[in-house]
Amino acid sequence: MNKAKRLFLVLCLCFVSLSVSAQEYDVDYKNQSIEQVIKDLRKRTGYQFVYKKETLENVQLITCHYPKATLEQLLDRIFYEEAGLDYEIANGTIILKKSSANRPYFKRIVIGVVTDVNDEPLPGATICVKGTSIGVTTDLEGVFSLAVEGARPVLEISYVGMKSQEVRLSSRTKREVCVKLEADAKLLEDIIVTGYHNIKRENATGSYQLISADDLDRRYTGDVVSGLEGMVPGLVRYNNGFNDGGESALSIRGTGSFNATTSPLVVVDGLPIEGGLESVNPYNIESITVLKDAAAASIYGARASNGVIVITSKRAKNSRLEVNFSADLTITEKNDYDYMEWANAEELIRLERYNFNFVKNNPSQSAWKNIQDYYTDNRFVLSPIVRLLTAKELGEISADELNSQLARLASNDYRKEWQDVWERQQVIQQYNLALRNRGRYINSNLVVNYKDDNMGVVKEYDRTLSFSYRGDMNPVKWLALEFGANVINQRTKHHIASEWNSINSFSPYQSMYNPDGSIAGMEAGAWLDEPSLLDNVHGLKSERYNLNDEVNRNFANSRHTNIRSYVHAKATLLEGWTMGGMFQYEDIYEKSDAYREADSYDMRHLYNLYTSPDGTHHLPDGGELTTRTREGAYYTFRAQSDFTRTFDERHLVEALAGFEFRQSQFKSHNTLLLGYDEQSQTNNMGTVNIGQLKALEGSTSALGSFYTMYGAPAGNDYTTSDVLHRFYSVYFNGNYTFDHRYSASFSYRVDKTDLFGADPKFRGRPLWSVGVGWNVHNEAFMKDVEWIDALKLRASYGLTGNIAQDFSSYLTATVGVNELNGVRVATLDTPPNEQLRWEKTASFNLGADFVLFGGRITGALDYYRKMGSDLLTTTDLDPTTGWSALTINNGKMVNRGVELQLNGEIIPARNPQQLGLNVDFNIAYNHNEVTSVNHEVTTGSEALAVYTLHKGYPVHSLFSYRFAGMKDIEGIQHFGWYDANDKIHYSDINTEEFTPADAVYSGSLDPKVTASLVPQLSWQGFTLSAMFAFYGGHVMRTRVDDWTYEGSPYGYKSFSEIEAVPKSYLNYWTSTGNRYPANGYAGSTNVVGNSHYLDANVVPADYLKLRTVVLGYDFPRFICQPLHLQSLRLRIQANNLFTWARNRLGVDPESCTPTGGEIGLKTPRSYTMSLNVNF
Repeated sequence: MNKAKRLFLVLCLCFVSLSVSAQEYDVDYKNQSIEQVIKDLRKRTGYQFVYKKETLENVQLITCHYPKATLEQLLDRIFYEEAGLDYEIANGTIILKKSSANRPYFKRIVIGVVTDVNDEPLPGATICVKGTSIGVTTDLEGVFSLAVEGARPVLEISYVGMKSQEVRLSSRTKREVCVKLEADAKLLEDIIVTGYHNIKRENATGSYQLISADDLDRRYTGDVVSGLEGMVPGLVRYNNGFNDGGESALSIRGTGSFNATTSPLVVVDGLPIEGGLESVNPYNIESITVLKDAAAASIYGARASNGVIVITSKRAKNSRLEVNFSADLTITEKNDYDYMEWANAEELIRLERYNFNFVKNNPSQSAWKNIQDYYTDNRFVLSPIVRLLTAKELGEISADELNSQLARLASNDYRKEWQDVWERQQVIQQYNLALRNRGRYINSNLVVNYKDDNMGVVKEYDRTLSFSYRGDMNPVKWLALEFGANVINQRTKHHIASEWNSINSFSPYQSMYNPDGSIAGMEAGAWLDEPSLLDNVHGLKSERYNLNDEVNRNFANSRHTNIRSYVHAKATLLEGWTMGGMFQYEDIYEKSDAYREADSYDMRHLYNLYTSPDGTHHLPDGGELTTRTREGAYYTFRAQSDFTRTFDERHLVEALAGFEFRQSQFKSHNTLLLGYDEQSQTNNMGTVNIGQLKALEGSTSALGSFYTMYGAPAGNDYTTSDVLHRFYSVYFNGNYTFDHRYSASFSYRVDKTDLFGADPKFRGRPLWSVGVGWNVHNEAFMKDVEWIDALKLRASYGLTGNIAQDFSSYLTATVGVNELNGVRVATLDTPPNEQLRWEKTASFNLGADFVLFGGRITGALDYYRKMGSDLLTTTDLDPTTGWSALTINNGKMVNRGVELQLNGEIIPARNPQQLGLNVDFNIAYNHNEVTSVNHEVTTGSEALAVYTLHKGYPVHSLFSYRFAGMKDIEGIQHFGWYDANDKIHYSDINTEEFTPADAVYSGSLDPKVTASLVPQLSWQGFTLSAMFAFYGGHVMRTRVDDWTYEGSPYGYKSFSEIEAVPKSYLNYWTSTGNRYPANGYAGSTNVVGNSHYLDANVVPADYLKLRTVVLGYDFPRFICQPLHLQSLRLRIQANNLFTWARNRLGVDPESCTPTGGEIGLKTPRSYTMSLNVNF
């Protein structure tokens, strides 16, 4: 019989069955006799009950509650299960009789169909024999077939977003089973995974956020960190200038420490990991639970102050082999360098001419004389334009020749040439293959993932191959085992950064090609007409540079390996009481080989620099190999006992207790080889004297009297380290729920570590939490409130901790070797501090979870207050102690805020073909404030520093001076500033005249408000969704280059504060008055003041991004079935399509370093095509 006929037969039989028992009843019995139950059911159902009097003898009192149960379900549960009676239905009569001593053994193949309430099949629903690993999933028509045997077998049927159901099988069960699942409007039915135990949200008292695999699969991000954006209110990923923008940029409910880590703890499959979120395969995530408050996270003790992200891996659900394949291809547009607003070739030439004329016409002719001297003796100091202009002034070329050459140079575009040679279209490919099988004895989940990123740069790549296996088995009925391994092998190749291979290493008017198109020899680190290079009596190497040659040289090849293996065991001692153990070993290995080839310009130039005027070569001929190795070994062991028991149907008690031991060891090893040849694997380190190279630094080179020796290896290129720490913890957690209405929780944990111990009373830190919850919807007075499906109120308070492994309670020192004489020397790092201890955070949370209007609206609202104390911060010491400052536990800080999560089903779709509209909205507000810091700010400069802590302000504050404009005083430009009394000063702010009171607060570097909006439209198998992300309430320093005054009498060739000359430099020369700071020669000699900290370059950093737009299509069953596919999905995604920024300058805050104000490249648009196939 084909599937269509089988489905039709099953549906018909189900229809007949449902026509008999479709009516539902809501019964609630408490200590009722069986006779009272029969009387009530007779009245409710209209059925007559027939039985012998002795049939009801010795039947215990009945206590049960079954909402929305059919007659057959009630008879099964009350009479068959509770009373132990058999029954039979005949002609409107229910016949009760005593059960036989041995009920018949059930053994047969059960066929059925799973649908929703609208009779739409549910493909992928899970059917499992309760208490076993035997299971199967429904096909595209919702049909399943499963071999079942047992004395009293029960089928468990579940589907994402639906209420689970149980079906007891007996001799009376029809061969075809029809199951209708209802949509689960009960947000509180979610299972919260904390890593230590699983708890129903209905019974939880803490603040949790659950993210499913379907939520993560809405859009492609390639990594877990990016995928979390907009998912969780209060979880923020933002580069505030104090982090690298990756995982370290994550924070939950604000910054929680001054010096310790501020990123959340990452837990995978029950145990914390060291590899972080970057080591987690996003395709293999079943769910993510974010623990926010103390009641949720305090069980993690001294690692929980920053919140916890708990990840659960996927496992097998089907007894047949399930194969899932995904492919994602992302193509990124090229970088837009026009956004940087650098001066182009024509603009820079104009700027050079303005500056040259100012020098030549200056009453003081000293600078013009210096130019002429350099033109004769050392033209390398002069920019190419200044050389041409000088040649014309000296009569070496005519005005026409000058203009002709300048016109030719103005038509060049070195940046465009650089981009053509160096960059390429960035393409990211990612493939994931998962094989899952739920066997009779072992459930296996095997996942292989490969990612290839060409980095958008020629000859560079980042390739990662990961493999993971998870096995679950029950060797005996009372023992459950879980074991697995995760292996990541990452290989990267990138160019070694050089002074000469960046986009602005040469002026935009230069070219790497000769007029005839041939490769030009460019002037890099030395003037090409130096006499030492022309006669070459010292055997110097060529100083000609061209990126076309260097793009193929000097690479760093890195290898990163992360191996994480684990085994979990749980034994059931008695019903509701288990004992378990977990062990995890994580090995992280990194090695980088940076090889500068002998023929590369970097090595040729270094070889020349370290040649003495007498012709002695102090560096061996050959390349340079720098090797850096990092090794980490991390062990975690946990033993835990769990107890769960329901007493008298109303009292649920859940408790656990255990201990945990953790050890971490980190080693590093750095070496450097000179005279290295990769082909022969030889080096000349035996002939190198590192101490001599150090002594030669600054000496005159054979290149010429203007060149000095620098850049050779030093002693810090040869270092080793070995850091070992141990941690020990004991903990307890208990949860009590009464009548599904009231819950209370308590958690207690003590952590100890070898970091503290000078004073025994500070070795351990007791951490605890209490919480209460009230399921208002289960109260009798709420039964008539139909628009509220679920309402839970909760409150919690507790202490969590944090730790900074860079500090110790003992006197510490760094031991090294003097590079000149080889004697060991020690540098004291920190004085002893016997009172050094854990940081702690007291958290209060008040929240509500709700489901409204039949599940159309779900969400949560939370208010929190996190008070950090004993925070590690610097305090001032009497200098006579030998130390001017000490890091101690005396800082305090508070975070308080509100979070709102809303999920709305605006247009409900009963099946994939109907029109549906869902909208998810998150918003969070956080206020951060330093409330205590025992350090006095003594200078105005210190008050402006971004790392200075200011009481009463956010930990990441931006302070500035109030800019009073530019003023010319006796031919010198001065930056004016207002003091605290509004008086204008024109002195440099780095003097004592500028005091801490004169610094003003410009704003917070951390967003105060974050929000996201995700609408999703579905119709006829298509889905269209978008993701908007908003960050606001913060500021940034930006475009500081516009206020700098770089340049010299010799042109715009080298800079100390900027990467390239901005277009705005022309404003000074083309405007009147003192609206802009001078640059060039005028700036180097005629400007007084600091351009970095003025408030004029501080702007609002609020912005809104359309992060993604995704169009997907799920192919219908009639296409998939002939191809023997369970499902087939295509998806097209566009990323970073639109940005609105509040600031007047049009700067994208994500492209700016908010602390320093440097502008970086905007994230370009990219496009992703995805394919997902289930076999």
